[in-house]
Amino acid sequence: MKTILLVFFVGCAIFFSTFGQDRTDEKRWTIDPESGDTIYAESLIISRTEDITPRSNMIIINPLKFLLFYNISFFHKINDGTVIGGGIQIPTVSGITGFGINSEVRFYPSGINLRGFYIAPNISYNNLSGGDDNGSFSITSVGGLVGWQWFPGDQFAIGLGVGIDYYFFSGKNTDDDFDKLNGTAPLLRFDIGYAW
Repeated sequence: MKTILLVFFVGCAIFFSTFGQDRTDEKRWTIDPESGDTIYAESLIISRTEDITPRSNMIIINPLKFLLFYNISFFHKINDGTVIGGGIQIPTVSGITGFGINSEVRFYPSGINLRGFYIAPNISYNNLSGGDDNGSFSITSVGGLVGWQWFPGDQFAIGLGVGIDYYFFSGKNTDDDFDKLNGTAPLLRFDIGYAW
């Protein structure tokens, strides 16, 4: 829990630090060559900068997910407001083997893909095995999240998202209690990656 809170606060700090304005105070003294009078002018200039670097592809990992799965995902621009992506994952927990795949569509209402606010429906499938005694099982989830993607550097990507997933469990086990595990769970995502 402490790790999740730490990642959340660091993510918020990075998020809010990217939205700044530049302030420039100027003081000028000029001398009129004809009259010899000194003219003093003071001005305040406030400007806002926007990243317009074109990006069409992005590779990301979710370090929070490393508690359960090693993961990597690839995203590709479809148009200015839509990005599709997919990823693979394998379990990190000892004694569990298998693989997983996921896919996601990100909609950017601002029309600036791969950066800013997005809404993302997603689906994932995991086929896992706990050894001979525990049998094998699969986990399918569907859900959605809202998030924010930004670039502190030209290609370095950071993302933060929250949402909810609904999980379906199935498999062959001596207990056959997988139906009791079906249900919703909150989703927290913190992504880091590279975009070009």
